[in-house]
Amino acid sequence: MSDGIQVDVDALHSAAASIATTGQQLGAAVSGLESTVNGAGSPWGADEAGSLFGAVYVEVLTHALDVYRSMADQLLEAAENLDLGADAHEATDLANAELFTRMELPSGYAASS
Repeated sequence: MSDGIQVDVDALHSAAASIATTGQQLGAAVSGLESTVNGAGSPWGADEAGSLFGAVYVEVLTHALDVYRSMADQLLEAAENLDLGADAHEATDLANAELFTRMELPSGYAASS
């Protein structure tokens, strides 16, 4: 039989904050990158070769920026879900402790039986 699990809710919240910070930093970096590359205009020119290169470049750049933004959003969502999971675990743990208290069972009864 298992000895149970130990969950450090504070560590989960700390990890969530760290992940959220990383997501925010990535989002800011993507915005900065977008400003930098779009600020250069269209240096490839308007001739046939430049137009072909420019069309491909813009398509690839747009896709890359979308992927990077999505990664930042996913980090922020993961952080939020980790926070919610930690809160849910803590609420369940407190509710179970309250239930045992109301049943007047000795502390730790379920773990030792």
